[in-house]
Amino acid sequence: MSAPISSLPAELLIETFTFCAALDHLAPLTLSLVCGFWRRVILSSPRVWQYILLDDERAPAALLAQAQLWIKQSAPLHFNVRLHLHSADNILSLLSPFLPVIHRWGELVISGDHEETVYLPDVISRLDTLNDLSVSVCDKEYADDMSSSAVSTFSPYSPLWPNRINMHVLLSKIPEHLHPLRFTSISITEHCLSTHPKASEILHFLRSCPCVQTFCLTGLIHQDNHSRDVLPIVSLPSLKTLQLRSTCMTRQILSSIITPKLSELYLCHLNVDFRLPGDYHEAGDSEDDAHDFSQSPSSDRATGMGLRNLITRCNPPIKTLEMDFSDMRTKDFIWVFDRLTELEDFLIVASDMSNTVIRLLRPFMPKGVGDEGEIDPCLSPAPTHQIRLPRLKTLELHNCHRLSGEMIVDTLISRVKYTDRYIPEETMKEIAIVECDGFTPQHGQVLLKEIGTRVRIG
Repeated sequence: MSAPISSLPAELLIETFTFCAALDHLAPLTLSLVCGFWRRVILSSPRVWQYILLDDERAPAALLAQAQLWIKQSAPLHFNVRLHLHSADNILSLLSPFLPVIHRWGELVISGDHEETVYLPDVISRLDTLNDLSVSVCDKEYADDMSSSAVSTFSPYSPLWPNRINMHVLLSKIPEHLHPLRFTSISITEHCLSTHPKASEILHFLRSCPCVQTFCLTGLIHQDNHSRDVLPIVSLPSLKTLQLRSTCMTRQILSSIITPKLSELYLCHLNVDFRLPGDYHEAGDSEDDAHDFSQSPSSDRATGMGLRNLITRCNPPIKTLEMDFSDMRTKDFIWVFDRLTELEDFLIVASDMSNTVIRLLRPFMPKGVGDEGEIDPCLSPAPTHQIRLPRLKTLELHNCHRLSGEMIVDTLISRVKYTDRYIPEETMKEIAIVECDGFTPQHGQVLLKEIGTRVRIG
C-alpha cells in the first residue's frame, strides 16, 4: 500500500471504518479484505462492529451469521440494531439472536413494514429481566391499528413488576425456525378469524423455546381441518404451567408435547357444539360405553384423548387441573383419575359430568377383594379401601347441572370421613359447590353438618 494511507494511524482508521459501518451494513467485512493491516485493525476494534444493519430480503442463514459475528466482534461494547422489514412477520426471527445480550443493546430502529424506534437503556436497566414474550397473531389491518396506538415491542410487564420486561410482537404467521429463545413465559393470542396458526406451526415454534416454564395459547374457535398435518414431538423440559383457551387444537397440542415437570394445567372454554375435523383411531377413541349426555361430545373426546396422550407419553406430576367450560367423556375421567396421583386441586366449571364421574371420588374396594356395598369403609380398624386422586386437597364444582345432590353428598361424606380417619394428612381441606342445579340448600346443610366448615356453598 502506498502513502499516505499506509501511514495513517490505527486510531484514525478506526474512526473512518466506524463511519463507513454506519452507512453500509457489510462495510467491516468489505474493508477487511483490502489488506492484512486493515483486517487486523478491524478485527481488533469492537467499535467498528457496533452498527448492525439487517434487511430481511437476505437469506435467513446469512442474517443469522451476520448478527452472531457482529455481536461477538462488538463485545464488550454496546451495539445498535437497524432492521428493514419487507414483512413484519420477520421481526422475531431477526431480533432473536440479540435477546441473550440485551443489556449491551443501545438503539433499535425498525423501518419498512413496521416502523419503531426504541432506545433500550430507557426501557431495560441492569436489574431488568426479559423473560416474557407475547405473540399476537393477526392480520395486517389489526396490526396497523395496534401500531398506530404506539404499542412498543419492549415494555414493562406490569406496574406490579417494575423490573420485568415483556416483548410483544404482531405476526400474521408463527415463525417455525428461530434462533433458540430463552423466554420462560410465552403467550400466543389469536385476534382475527382471517388468519390463525396451525398446531404444527405452534409446535415447531415451541421447539425453539427450551426454557419456557409457562405457556398460554388463547385461540379463536374455527373448523379448519389440519388433522393430516405431520406434528413434531416437542420436548419442553422446564414447562410447569400450561394454559389452553378457546382453541380447537387441544388434542394436537397435548398429544405432541413432553412435559416431565408440568404441575399446572388450565383448560378453558374448549367446549364446542360442532364436530371437530379429523378421523382418529387411537386407543381410547372408541365410543364411550357410559353413553352419558353431553352438549359437546366432539370436543369432550378431543380434550380427553389429548390428556390421555400427554399422560401416557410423560406422566407429568400435575397438581392443579382446572377445566372451565372444558369437558371430557366419562371414560376419559375414569382413565385420567386413575393416573393423576399427584393432583391436589381440581376445579371444573359447566361440565356435563354424570354421577358416574363424581362417584369415582368415593373410597373403593380393590378388585377381587369384595363388594363395596357390603362394608362400611370406616368400620374397619385398618384401611380396607383405596381412593382415586389420593392427594386431592381442593375440589370445586361450578354449574355442574347433571350431578345429583344426593350423589355429591354421599361421595364427599364417604371420602372425607375415610381420609380423616385413615390418612388425615391427605384429606380434603376445601370443597366448593357453586350453582349446581341438583344441589339444594338441604344438601348443603347435610354437608356442613357432616364435614364442617371446609365446605363452601354458592
